[in-house]
Order: sequence, then structure tokens, then C-alpha cells
Amino acid sequence: MASRAILILSLCATLGILAPACKATEFVLYSNPATVLVPGQNFSYDMTPIGLPYGPADLVMRKDCNLVSHYKGEFAWASNTSGAADYCYLAVSNYGAAVIKGNYHYPVWTSPITSNISGDYVLILQWNGGLATYGPSIWSSTNKAEFGSIEIKNETKDYVVYSYSVLPIGPIATYKDFHLVLEDSCNLVLRRTDSGKVLWQTNKYSDSHDCFVTLDGNGELFVKHRRREILWRSNSRSTPGLYVFVLRYDARLVIYGSQIWTTKPFW
Repeated sequence: MASRAILILSLCATLGILAPACKATEFVLYSNPATVLVPGQNFSYDMTPIGLPYGPADLVMRKDCNLVSHYKGEFAWASNTSGAADYCYLAVSNYGAAVIKGNYHYPVWTSPITSNISGDYVLILQWNGGLATYGPSIWSSTNKAEFGSIEIKNETKDYVVYSYSVLPIGPIATYKDFHLVLEDSCNLVLRRTDSGKVLWQTNKYSDSHDCFVTLDGNGELFVKHRRREILWRSNSRSTPGLYVFVLRYDARLVIYGSQIWTTKPFW
């Protein structure tokens, strides 16, 4: 059991959310490489300080093994697993199941809907306060994985884009030292903020100054200009559904979907 405990802590350290005291602005779990939410840790999402009506939402893995979420200060959802095991943590499986495991390995709760395809999945605390699983991954950027600061931030920086979002020139996603921006030239660029190093870019340009980024309902990411002309596309179409485009903790950009399970649909 000792080696297993060390593994869990090391995964959390990767995200910079060490127990016991933590209210980090992390809100995504990954199946590969696996990350987990351990007892006493919180996920939180709150864009209200910058004037956006998203949040506050939080998710905590309680020490009594109950997973509980709140939205706008009120109870939203719980796994109802209090007392099910001595030590519990939340993970997402390679089949897109949200899983609470007790005593380091024994499943005590699993989300009711899963995928039949093995792959890379995510569990997200969404902007509406709901939990949801997405996957498998259908596209990823070509840059190599790397890590930034493990410093815990007190304010939410959004690093998830949902299907049907339309994002104009400016910041698209930010995760700690990694910043994805749609420049005035319409080039979509991922940089490190600490060094200015370019990690990935579309290398597509336009002088229209009216470009935008959007993710459609088939999981394809676009940069469009001149109203709706395609300047760049990810070429990653799948079945209709709800998808997410995520700037991961390892600096990779990945599209996951479609949505498998949620505690609170968007509509």
C-alpha cells in the first residue's frame, strides 16, 4: 500500500495540488497519464471575479469517501458513498468511467454510463457546476509533453473550450505557464509565458482581423476568418455530440468527446 500511496501523491504533485489543504483552480482529471483527486482536495471553477456568470463551482473528495459538488454556494450532487472505505480517491478510467476507489484500489462507485472504447478520457467540473466525462481523444497537437510551474493559483484560468463556443482574437486558453492565443494575424499560437517559447502554432495567417476559434459538434476545431471562411482546421471529425478542447497540464492541446456522462446537462 505504501508504494500505491506514493504514486497517488506524485500524480497530484504533477498538477500542483498537494494534500491536505487545497482549493486549487484545477477542474480536470485525466486517464492518461492518470491524475486523481485524493481525500481533502478540492477542484474549483469560478469566472465571476472577471465578470463572467460561470461558477462558482467546487468538487471535494471528502475524507469519509463521499464525493460532493456545490454550485453557487449550494449543494449540487453527491456520490452518496460515505463510509464505503477507509481511503478513497477519484479517477477516470480508460473507458471514460468516473470511478471512486477505496483502500487504494477497490471500486466503491462508478458513473452509470461508460464507453466501450479504450482510450484517453477526461472528467471535468464544468462551468455550470456539473461533472462530466468526455472521450476518447480524437486529436492532439504535435508538440511534446512538458511541464510548467507547480504553483497553486487562486483565480481560475479557463483551459477548456466546449462545442459551439466562438472565441474571437485574444486569449483562448491558459494553464499556468502555457498560454494559447489567437493573434491579430489570425495565427493560433501556444506559448510558454515564462520564456516566450512557441510550443505549437497553426502557421496560418490572414489580414482580415475578424478571425475566431470554434469547436463544432463533431469534434473539429476551426480557425475561421472573413466571417465564416475556414483558415485552418484540425481534420478531426467524429459522431455528433458535445466535445471539449483542452489545454492539458503537460502543454498538449487535445480534443475529447463526445460527452459520455454528466450530472447536469447544459440543456
